[in-house]
Amino acid sequence: MENQVEEIKKKLDIVEVINRLLPLRKRGRHYVANCPFHQEKTPSFIVSPELQIYKCFGCGKAGDVFSFVQEFNRIDFREALEEMAKVAGVKLINTFEDSREERNKKTLLKINSEVARFYHYMLTTHQLGKEAREYLEKREIDEKMIKTFQVGFCPNDSRLITAYLKKKNFTEEDLVKTGTFGWSQYGGKKLYDRFSGRLTFPLIDFRERILGFSGRVLPGAKAEQAKYINSPETELYHKSQMVYGLNLAREAIRREQTVIVVEGEFDMITPYASGIENIVAIKGTAFTEEQLQLLRRYTDTLILALDSDFAGNNAAIKSIEMAEKLEFEIRVVNLMGKYKDPDEAIRDDPDGFKKMIIGAVPIWDFVIDSAAASFGTETIRGKKEILKKVLPFVSRIRNAVIRSDYLKKLAGVLGTEVEAVESELRKVVPIKEEQKKEIEKTEKETPMGRREKMEEELITLVLGSKNIRKVAARVEKKLKIQTLKFQKIWEHLKNDKFTPDKLLEGVAEELQNSLGGMYLQATEKAMEGRVRKNEIEKIIGKLRIEELKTKLDKISERIGRLEREEREEELAVAEKEYTQTAQELSKYQKRGKW
Repeated sequence: MENQVEEIKKKLDIVEVINRLLPLRKRGRHYVANCPFHQEKTPSFIVSPELQIYKCFGCGKAGDVFSFVQEFNRIDFREALEEMAKVAGVKLINTFEDSREERNKKTLLKINSEVARFYHYMLTTHQLGKEAREYLEKREIDEKMIKTFQVGFCPNDSRLITAYLKKKNFTEEDLVKTGTFGWSQYGGKKLYDRFSGRLTFPLIDFRERILGFSGRVLPGAKAEQAKYINSPETELYHKSQMVYGLNLAREAIRREQTVIVVEGEFDMITPYASGIENIVAIKGTAFTEEQLQLLRRYTDTLILALDSDFAGNNAAIKSIEMAEKLEFEIRVVNLMGKYKDPDEAIRDDPDGFKKMIIGAVPIWDFVIDSAAASFGTETIRGKKEILKKVLPFVSRIRNAVIRSDYLKKLAGVLGTEVEAVESELRKVVPIKEEQKKEIEKTEKETPMGRREKMEEELITLVLGSKNIRKVAARVEKKLKIQTLKFQKIWEHLKNDKFTPDKLLEGVAEELQNSLGGMYLQATEKAMEGRVRKNEIEKIIGKLRIEELKTKLDKISERIGRLEREEREEELAVAEKEYTQTAQELSKYQKRGKW
């Protein structure tokens, strides 16, 4: 297996692999991008074609092509290896033994794939799908879109699909585990398909796996039937993580650097058919944190084309707050009160809907304007309702300047003083100090001790030197590296056979990311020799200060013990050592050099 890993690595270019998922820009010897693993405005994510590694100097994430695919797609090493083997064109010899859980997941995925194929056949070919086909024609969903989205139809008779799947050697127990099937409570223990009599939409993740289904009733269905149903939570399907259509839209989202979010399948399919491809759908008007994090990998701009009343939804308010924390720019399409949803808007006036998207307004403007239009500003009751609807949103604005601007706008709409609106806002929720929110944003991903941080910085500076071995030898005379992983890297740099062009040769695999990351940072920072030398001196001085402080603490403890035990001779020696150490510490604190 180790040989195959290396074979796959050699056939892949990390720049090409990452660039498919994240737009990279060339800068000098390296490629840069905004990190997909944390929020930032200035690119600190570096990819080295020379070393075939990546490193983010903001959050500390680093690794090779496999670790990137693992982290980005949230999969384990084995799945990343399988994906990259396909890209590299390498036939993987499976030396892994599947766990029971993995075997079960693979079985469920196979069943879902067969179910989707069966539903699609019933819709497109079988006589039983005629009514469903006619309904889609009325909604102007053509054959191309039916195929693209793998739309299907589930017949009322569940025996058809269960017989089909049993011929494929799937057990009844596994069919139930998919969530598509259940046990009937009537007429004995029989399987039934929960999507019977419905149009079906496979719920496909961004890795092209069918995790579950959504189903819609046809016109004329019984009134007590829910219009839409989804697969229940299963080992594969988790509603909170599903973004419908992302598998089709992600390239367009990256290209346009914007994602349009709608509520249901038809609201996505109709615009997509008209050429609006950077569009996805969620269930309902509220996002989950997982959905937002998934979209944040591709863009920082959300355009919401949801139900016109979504702003009154408490869950939506929480969603907007989460999106704000992830530093999304949020805009809203105003359907002008003329259309109930994007599907209706685009079927009536495709060009008009595209203009609505271009004219999407910031979320806060939309909330204020829509509330004013709904309740009116002429009456006391209307003004109260506007405040009731708008203030929970405004209270979530994290930036104090922007929040102040919208409070002024709201005061203007209501025809009152801004101080009065601020007073009402404080009743809704106390405005948190901005400093507290800034603390939340501080990087928590790499909690290193002070010494470890300084040793990393020192080695990085040494790696940027023209003669790495010579500078390392000079440092060695004054200081010993104490962090275990850095000790091993340090020994590598001092080795007689070390050369920068073979930086990672002979380095333990678990240390390659650390060394490669430091080398990337060193080559990113252009620095004159004298400046570099001074920086090295400063860090060594700081490290010596830390060492001496620790030494003083230990001597002080020893002195206390010797005093209690009345060991006079040893006490005198310890006190002398304390004085000498304190003098040396004072010297370093004054100059901070070696």
